[in-house]
Amino acid sequence: MEKASLEHYTESIYSHPISDDEIELRLRTKKDDDITKVELVYNDKYKFTKGVKTIEIKEKISDDTHTYYIQRMKLGDKRFAYVFKIYSANGESYYFSESGLTKDYDITQGIYDFFQVPYVNCDDYIHVLPKFQNRVFYQIFVDRFCKDPENNNPRINIRWGDTVNTKTIAGGTLKGITSKLDYLKDLGINALYLTPIFRANSNHKYDTIDYYKVDDDFGNETDLKELIDECHKRDILILLDGVFNHVSKDHEFFKDVIKNGKNSKYFDYFYVHGDQVDLKNRNYETFAYAPYLPRLNINNKEVQKYILSVASYYVKNFGIDGFRLDVADEIPHFFWVQFRKLLLDINPEFIILGENWHNAQSFLNSGTEFHSIMNYSIMKNVLNYVAWNKYSAEDFKNEVVENLMRYKTNVNFNLMNMISSHDVARFFTECQENEDKFLLGYAFIFTHIGIPCVYYGDEIALPGENDPLCRACFNWDKANENSKVFAMIKKLIHIHREHKINEKDYHIEALHDLVFISRSNESGTIKLYLNASTKDIPLSHKGNILISNHYENNILKANGFVMTEE
Repeated sequence: MEKASLEHYTESIYSHPISDDEIELRLRTKKDDDITKVELVYNDKYKFTKGVKTIEIKEKISDDTHTYYIQRMKLGDKRFAYVFKIYSANGESYYFSESGLTKDYDITQGIYDFFQVPYVNCDDYIHVLPKFQNRVFYQIFVDRFCKDPENNNPRINIRWGDTVNTKTIAGGTLKGITSKLDYLKDLGINALYLTPIFRANSNHKYDTIDYYKVDDDFGNETDLKELIDECHKRDILILLDGVFNHVSKDHEFFKDVIKNGKNSKYFDYFYVHGDQVDLKNRNYETFAYAPYLPRLNINNKEVQKYILSVASYYVKNFGIDGFRLDVADEIPHFFWVQFRKLLLDINPEFIILGENWHNAQSFLNSGTEFHSIMNYSIMKNVLNYVAWNKYSAEDFKNEVVENLMRYKTNVNFNLMNMISSHDVARFFTECQENEDKFLLGYAFIFTHIGIPCVYYGDEIALPGENDPLCRACFNWDKANENSKVFAMIKKLIHIHREHKINEKDYHIEALHDLVFISRSNESGTIKLYLNASTKDIPLSHKGNILISNHYENNILKANGFVMTEE
């Protein structure tokens, strides 16, 4: 048994409440170690030294290096104490406690070093968001989704559908989105995330000039309120993009700094290295290395007040349901704690979705900052497995498990999963426009734990290389075609919602060249089989087939999938 691989900590991803009276415990061991059995030795905290109970931990899941033994426990008392008993293939048994791995363990002295759940405090643990569940998101790049026929914007510089570039203004508006809400509702969409809508110079609007004004390219504040109200009539949530890491160089604060240098009252709102802004040599911090996007100094208390005022303005006056937060991982943790408290005091069901492309444990597992992130790690896994053919089924399963084990269980239920976005090449293009591969990826997204998100146009297999081509105009002629992709995306959406898939427990395995996912609870089991290999694989199934692609006569063909209900 490899002692160095054993890992468990209290009040962490390894030990956390998932409801008022239930906890989840995880013990990490080396994969394929000589462990034959793991038991949980436990009792209520103040009864532990007087006698314990024992249960074998049977659920386990592995990635390429570790195995995780997982046990959920219903609590009578909200305080809980436990140690692990581990059996090895040589017939020996060991105890694992806060004192580490030992041959013996004195239960009567356990108060000193048992693992514990001190108390399950309702407001401390992470909740699965009720308003967030059973949702399917749809991300809209506003300029490219739908053009308002009455929009006479003089900045429009292409015909709708022409090839876009970084300077393109195509004419999509908020009124255009409102006009297509019934289309989205019929598709099964019940949550929207819009890229930025505030006054800016660009087509993407990530260069904010005025947070308090809707950009003229997209309409006005009345159009925004109408869109939000019409969404809510249809039970569609709407999240706006909060770009609070940086502003435009044409923002009034930065213009004042350019003019007055160190004498500007806004000088400390930014990170200027010197007494005067040097635009040519960029002596100030920016988003990435973009000179037109000076970075805000969120450590400045006046900047904090300013951003919090902007955020609360849109919650109070427009009734938005959440913010997606741009470049969220570059902003201090302490600010997001303030941000969350302020907005949840206004609306306890408000949703805070961070942009974080990497391991976001520090932002998610505390339960004091974000509810969710855009799960780019899962996107990368799907790309490697489905589009780029870099992963075997086993590789893919291992990477998915590694991602799951980063977070507390309830966090995983809240994560937003997507395989296309405005910042990367479209998934259809990454799949070399192979419809079967494309649908395989979406079958996974709609069965994986978390909240699925469709990037506008994916339902019609809109192609697009990296930015700016991934931001092409929506082809509304294709939306009226009865295509295979459209029909199957729509069906996957409706299956996800009708069967409330994200309310079910999650398990993933690799079976030879297949990936197998199971979603189960007392109402039944949904199973998904994915074959991203180049060969046909025999596969028998139980239950009713809900949806399939290239599954015939108990053969799951290359790039095929089948989803069943039992």
